[in-house]
Amino acid sequence: MKLNNVTTDERLIAMQEIIKKLRHDDLTEGHCFMIFDDDLPDGQAYYEYPNGRITIEQLNHDNLDLPRIVIRELTLGEVDMVKQRHEVYR
Repeated sequence: MKLNNVTTDERLIAMQEIIKKLRHDDLTEGHCFMIFDDDLPDGQAYYEYPNGRITIEQLNHDNLDLPRIVIRELTLGEVDMVKQRHEVYR
């Protein structure tokens, strides 16, 4: 599908490159990177940390200033699966 001479595929690739850069920048600067997944319950997301660990955390949508609640840390096998599913590689 063409839209303003740019295909949907080209837009998707461009968005993926921007997300990769944001992830790299966040982790390099010592911040965590949030990975949304529709299979997680509402309000939960994966958080990847610079040391490579990934946790599932609960957000409070009513007050984003409140700290997130860590549900659990993923095993190494689960970390690999999440990175493959979301095409997140170092």
